[in-house]
Amino acid sequence: MAKGTKERRLKIKKHLLILLGLLIVSLFLCDCGRKRAPVPPGTLRPERIKDLSYKIVKDGAILSWSVPRRNHDGSPLSHIKEFHLYKAEIPLDAACLTCPPRYGKPIVIKYDKKPEPGKRIVYEDTTLRQGLYYTYQVKTVKGLFNVSDYSNKVSFAWHSPPKAPTNLSAKVFEEGVELTWRAPTAFQNGESLAGRLEYKIYRKFGDETDWNVLSGTTEKTRFFDKIRRTYRQVSYRVSAIFKYFDTEIEGPKSATITVKARGLQNIPAPTGVRLSKTKEGIKVTWKEVERPGIVGYYIFRKDESGLVVKLNFQAISGPPFIDRTFLRPGRYAYWVTAIDDSYPPNQSKPSRPSYIVVK
Repeated sequence: MAKGTKERRLKIKKHLLILLGLLIVSLFLCDCGRKRAPVPPGTLRPERIKDLSYKIVKDGAILSWSVPRRNHDGSPLSHIKEFHLYKAEIPLDAACLTCPPRYGKPIVIKYDKKPEPGKRIVYEDTTLRQGLYYTYQVKTVKGLFNVSDYSNKVSFAWHSPPKAPTNLSAKVFEEGVELTWRAPTAFQNGESLAGRLEYKIYRKFGDETDWNVLSGTTEKTRFFDKIRRTYRQVSYRVSAIFKYFDTEIEGPKSATITVKARGLQNIPAPTGVRLSKTKEGIKVTWKEVERPGIVGYYIFRKDESGLVVKLNFQAISGPPFIDRTFLRPGRYAYWVTAIDDSYPPNQSKPSRPSYIVVK
């Protein structure tokens, strides 16, 4: 009896050990209730900066970039220790634009806080010299093993920018505004300027807050802005651009000049108004005004009592127009006016009226 009891105990113990082993294996396999395995050092490095940019100024260059807010896997970036700005320089006569840059020790820019939305880092390098070609890239440093990849690359040949154009003036015409200015004769470092320049035009209407750059550049010291908008006012500024090696170096902007755009003041009246009866109503046709900026037409009707009605509250692009109003018997006059794309729009004088009798 004692022997059988001992054997049963051994069997039960064996089964319990087997069940315990299976339980442990299943826990390892399903990983139930456990956190993810520790991330290897360097895995959660910050995302790569993609908007490094530069602006050449009198004493050097201003570099700027957005502060990253996420790691390269998309998870939130909780803290940034610093930024490492890498810089390479080489004489222009030895510059190889396709060769990888040879960076020295990085410039360390301390940050040591949580990244802020919309924050940009601005760094001015005042150690630049004429005759040298520069390349920059930046990395975000989260910790010893948490460093981002290199940012996008910016490269340029440095030269002192030209001074601002002077004597900016404007003449207002019905078709637009003519600008003229005087070219700068020196660079900002005082050196004489005798080379070819190009110019960039900036414009801002009275109801706008930001300056807009007009497309393209001009080599002349004269520019005609073909605008037909009667805004309250329009302002202009001009900057000079000096091309040096492969770099366009823009100087400071001129003083601002503000004028009132005139727009198309004298729009010809439409002609050839014709009326005809159709099943839908009175059909009105006319000859369109052949002039730039005309965007639509208004149609008017007057009855025998002298009552004048504007038939369309939104301008139509062209003829014909159908007056579907139920009209009492009588004699009616119709005429048409044209409007342009000014703001507010200019309206022509009425066309000659045309008459029709409704029975």
